[in-house]
Amino acid sequence: SSSVTSSVYNQGMPMQNISSEQPALSLSQLNGLIKSAILDTLPDQYWVVAEIADLKLNQKGHCYLDLVEKEGNAAIAQIKANIWAYEYRSISNRFQKASNEPLKQGMKILFLASLLFHEVYGLSLNIKDIDPTYTLGEMARKKKEVLAQLKKEGIIDRNKALELPLVPQRIAVISSPTAAG
Repeated sequence: SSSVTSSVYNQGMPMQNISSEQPALSLSQLNGLIKSAILDTLPDQYWVVAEIADLKLNQKGHCYLDLVEKEGNAAIAQIKANIWAYEYRSISNRFQKASNEPLKQGMKILFLASLLFHEVYGLSLNIKDIDPTYTLGEMARKKKEVLAQLKKEGIIDRNKALELPLVPQRIAVISSPTAAG
């Protein structure tokens, strides 16, 4: 039997030959192959460190995250992740009790996750657990860096130099909208 060959064109330029012996795959077939390859080669769960670039909760209680790894201010890796509602409640409660902070954007976390590839939604991580002790250590490191910078600039004790009246008449608290205090 003779093989029928056709050319695939992209803007009038031939890209490759497709023979009838090797038919084109549908997108769902290709995504099925990708899913199988991921499950076959990366079936386990992994502990991963990343920063939360974005975090959204939906009405059903599922948590959707964009995770990023940065070098300086530039992102060098990024992936979507989710924590399903039944796991999010316990992970979030345990994290908040340990750290006195909710999970939020800009926070660096250590988490246990498995890889998911969904034919429609693509590649993502399914977070199974978060270690709050890692984040506590990261928060302490950042605080130490800020204090060192304030000392270097000579402004750490500036408020101590001010004399307060015996009975202050006005007090102002300046804070970010998401501050715990």
